[in-house]
Amino acid sequence: MKKLLAALCGLLSVTAAQACNWNAENCTFEMLNNIQRQINNLKQNPKFMQEKFSELQAKAQYIDRKTASCSNWKCSNDTMSEFNTYVAQLTLNYGIANKPAAAPAPVPVQDKWAGQCVIAAKSGVVAYVDQSATNKVAGFNENLAYTVAQASGGKYVGLATVPDYSKPNPDAGAGKFVGWVKKSDLQMQDLRNCN
Repeated sequence: MKKLLAALCGLLSVTAAQACNWNAENCTFEMLNNIQRQINNLKQNPKFMQEKFSELQAKAQYIDRKTASCSNWKCSNDTMSEFNTYVAQLTLNYGIANKPAAAPAPVPVQDKWAGQCVIAAKSGVVAYVDQSATNKVAGFNENLAYTVAQASGGKYVGLATVPDYSKPNPDAGAGKFVGWVKKSDLQMQDLRNCN
Protein backbone atom coordinates (compact mmCIF):
# COMPACT_ATOMS: atom_id res chain seq x y z
CA MET A 1 0.00 0.00 0.00
CA LYS A 2 2.83 2.40 0.87
CA LYS A 3 4.54 1.71 -2.46
CA LEU A 4 1.29 2.45 -4.26
CA LEU A 5 0.91 5.74 -2.38
CA ALA A 6 4.54 6.67 -3.10
CA ALA A 7 4.02 5.93 -6.78
CA LEU A 8 0.86 8.04 -6.77
CA CYS A 9 2.68 10.93 -5.08
CA GLY A 10 5.42 10.62 -7.67
CA LEU A 11 2.89 10.47 -10.51
CA LEU A 12 1.04 13.51 -9.20
CA SER A 13 4.22 15.57 -9.25
CA VAL A 14 5.11 14.11 -12.64
CA THR A 15 1.66 15.05 -13.92
CA ALA A 16 2.25 18.61 -12.75
CA ALA A 17 5.68 18.54 -14.33
CA GLN A 18 4.19 17.26 -17.59
CA ALA A 19 2.66 20.68 -18.13
CA CYS A 20 5.89 21.09 -20.04
CA ASN A 21 6.74 18.80 -22.97
CA TRP A 22 8.22 15.73 -21.24
CA ASN A 23 10.10 14.56 -24.32
CA ALA A 24 11.40 17.94 -25.53
CA GLU A 25 11.83 20.18 -22.45
CA ASN A 26 13.65 20.12 -19.12
CA CYS A 27 10.89 19.45 -16.57
CA THR A 28 13.22 18.55 -13.69
CA PHE A 29 13.11 22.02 -12.10
CA GLU A 30 9.40 21.64 -11.39
CA MET A 31 10.02 18.30 -9.66
CA LEU A 32 13.02 19.62 -7.71
CA ASN A 33 10.86 22.04 -5.68
CA ASN A 34 8.66 19.16 -4.52
CA ILE A 35 11.65 16.93 -3.79
CA GLN A 36 13.44 19.64 -1.81
CA ARG A 37 10.34 20.34 0.29
CA GLN A 38 9.96 16.63 1.11
CA ILE A 39 13.66 16.26 1.98
CA ASN A 40 13.48 19.29 4.30
CA ASN A 41 10.54 17.67 6.10
CA LEU A 42 12.38 14.36 6.34
CA LYS A 43 15.41 16.06 7.90
CA GLN A 44 13.19 17.02 10.86
CA ASN A 45 12.86 13.34 11.78
CA PRO A 46 15.86 12.12 13.83
CA LYS A 47 15.10 8.48 13.02
CA PHE A 48 15.29 9.24 9.28
CA MET A 49 18.56 11.15 9.74
CA GLN A 50 20.06 8.18 11.56
CA GLU A 51 18.74 5.38 9.36
CA LYS A 52 18.32 6.67 5.80
CA PHE A 53 19.97 10.06 5.26
CA SER A 54 23.26 8.58 4.01
CA GLU A 55 21.29 6.33 1.63
CA LEU A 56 19.41 9.40 0.35
CA GLN A 57 22.70 11.21 -0.28
CA ALA A 58 24.07 8.22 -2.19
CA LYS A 59 20.87 8.00 -4.26
CA ALA A 60 21.09 11.75 -5.03
CA GLN A 61 24.69 11.33 -6.26
CA TYR A 62 23.63 8.38 -8.41
CA ILE A 63 20.77 10.44 -9.89
CA ASP A 64 23.18 13.33 -10.60
CA ARG A 65 25.54 10.98 -12.48
CA LYS A 66 22.69 9.34 -14.35
CA THR A 67 21.18 12.71 -15.33
CA ALA A 68 24.59 13.95 -16.51
CA SER A 69 24.89 10.94 -18.82
CA CYS A 70 21.45 11.55 -20.39
CA SER A 71 21.48 12.69 -24.00
CA ASN A 72 17.88 13.99 -24.16
CA TRP A 73 15.27 15.68 -21.98
CA LYS A 74 13.11 12.57 -21.70
CA CYS A 75 15.98 10.68 -20.06
CA SER A 76 16.63 13.56 -17.62
CA ASN A 77 12.94 13.87 -16.79
CA ASP A 78 12.53 10.11 -16.28
CA THR A 79 15.60 10.00 -14.03
CA MET A 80 14.34 12.88 -11.88
CA SER A 81 10.92 11.22 -11.74
CA GLU A 82 12.62 8.09 -10.39
CA PHE A 83 14.26 10.16 -7.64
CA ASN A 84 10.98 11.93 -6.92
CA THR A 85 9.24 8.57 -6.41
CA TYR A 86 12.09 7.41 -4.14
CA VAL A 87 11.79 10.53 -1.96
CA ALA A 88 7.99 10.18 -1.88
CA GLN A 89 8.43 6.61 -0.57
CA LEU A 90 10.80 7.85 2.14
CA THR A 91 8.28 10.53 3.06
CA LEU A 92 5.60 7.90 3.48
CA ASN A 93 7.87 5.69 5.56
CA TYR A 94 9.40 8.37 7.78
CA GLY A 95 7.09 11.34 7.48
CA ILE A 96 4.02 9.58 8.85
CA ALA A 97 4.60 6.10 10.26
CA ASN A 98 7.90 6.84 12.00
CA LYS A 99 7.21 10.38 13.05
CA PRO A 100 8.81 11.07 16.41
CA ALA A 101 6.37 10.63 19.27
CA ALA A 102 4.68 13.82 20.35
CA ALA A 103 5.49 15.11 23.79
CA PRO A 104 3.00 13.82 26.33
CA ALA A 105 0.14 16.16 27.10
CA PRO A 106 0.65 18.12 30.29
CA VAL A 107 -1.16 16.69 33.27
CA PRO A 108 -4.09 18.94 34.12
CA VAL A 109 -3.64 20.87 37.31
CA GLN A 110 -5.83 19.37 39.99
CA ASP A 111 -8.07 21.79 41.81
CA LYS A 112 -6.90 22.14 45.43
CA TRP A 113 -10.54 21.84 46.51
CA ALA A 114 -10.91 18.27 45.17
CA GLY A 115 -11.70 15.81 47.97
CA GLN A 116 -11.60 18.45 50.70
CA CYS A 117 -13.91 18.70 53.68
CA VAL A 118 -15.82 21.99 53.75
CA ILE A 119 -18.44 23.86 55.73
CA ALA A 120 -20.35 27.05 54.96
CA ALA A 121 -18.19 30.08 55.75
CA LYS A 122 -21.20 32.33 56.43
CA SER A 123 -24.94 32.16 56.71
CA GLY A 124 -27.13 32.30 53.61
CA VAL A 125 -24.93 30.00 51.51
CA VAL A 126 -26.88 28.51 48.61
CA ALA A 127 -26.31 25.37 46.55
CA TYR A 128 -27.27 25.26 42.86
CA VAL A 129 -28.31 22.54 40.41
CA ASP A 130 -25.41 23.32 38.06
CA GLN A 131 -22.39 25.61 37.73
CA SER A 132 -24.41 28.31 35.95
CA ALA A 133 -25.99 29.06 39.37
CA THR A 134 -29.50 29.60 38.01
CA ASN A 135 -31.60 27.11 40.02
CA LYS A 136 -31.24 26.66 43.76
CA VAL A 137 -31.20 23.21 45.34
CA ALA A 138 -33.36 22.34 48.31
CA GLY A 139 -31.76 20.40 51.13
CA PHE A 140 -28.47 22.25 51.61
CA ASN A 141 -27.76 22.58 55.33
CA GLU A 142 -25.27 25.29 56.30
CA ASN A 143 -24.54 23.58 59.61
CA LEU A 144 -23.18 20.33 58.15
CA ALA A 145 -19.82 19.39 56.72
CA TYR A 146 -19.62 18.23 53.10
CA THR A 147 -16.95 16.71 50.92
CA VAL A 148 -15.99 18.27 47.58
CA ALA A 149 -17.02 15.60 45.08
CA GLN A 150 -16.47 17.60 41.88
CA ALA A 151 -13.94 20.35 41.33
CA SER A 152 -13.48 21.72 37.82
CA GLY A 153 -11.17 24.62 38.56
CA GLY A 154 -13.98 27.17 38.25
CA LYS A 155 -15.76 29.31 40.84
CA TYR A 156 -18.03 26.47 41.97
CA VAL A 157 -17.45 23.04 43.52
CA GLY A 158 -19.82 20.11 43.67
CA LEU A 159 -20.58 18.94 47.21
CA ALA A 160 -21.62 15.53 48.50
CA THR A 161 -22.86 14.46 51.88
CA VAL A 162 -20.62 12.80 54.44
CA PRO A 163 -21.45 10.03 56.97
CA ASP A 164 -23.78 11.20 59.74
CA TYR A 165 -22.73 9.46 62.95
CA SER A 166 -25.80 10.68 64.86
CA LYS A 167 -27.88 8.11 62.92
CA PRO A 168 -28.00 4.32 63.39
CA ASN A 169 -26.56 3.74 59.89
CA PRO A 170 -24.05 6.61 59.40
CA ASP A 171 -23.18 5.70 55.81
CA ALA A 172 -26.80 5.51 54.61
CA GLY A 173 -26.87 9.06 53.23
CA ALA A 174 -23.13 9.50 52.62
CA GLY A 175 -21.89 10.39 49.12
CA LYS A 176 -25.19 11.84 47.90
CA PHE A 177 -24.57 14.80 45.56
CA VAL A 178 -25.99 17.99 47.06
CA GLY A 179 -25.23 20.68 44.46
CA TRP A 180 -22.78 23.34 43.35
CA VAL A 181 -21.61 26.02 45.80
CA LYS A 182 -19.33 29.02 45.34
CA LYS A 183 -15.83 28.39 46.67
CA SER A 184 -15.82 31.82 48.30
CA ASP A 185 -18.83 30.75 50.40
CA LEU A 186 -16.99 27.74 51.83
CA GLN A 187 -14.30 27.14 54.40
CA MET A 188 -11.98 24.12 54.26
CA GLN A 189 -11.81 21.88 57.32
CA ASP A 190 -9.60 19.03 58.44
CA LEU A 191 -10.53 15.85 56.58
CA ARG A 192 -11.27 14.14 59.91
CA ASN A 193 -14.37 16.36 60.20
CA CYS A 194 -15.87 14.61 57.18
CA ASN A 195 -15.28 10.95 58.05
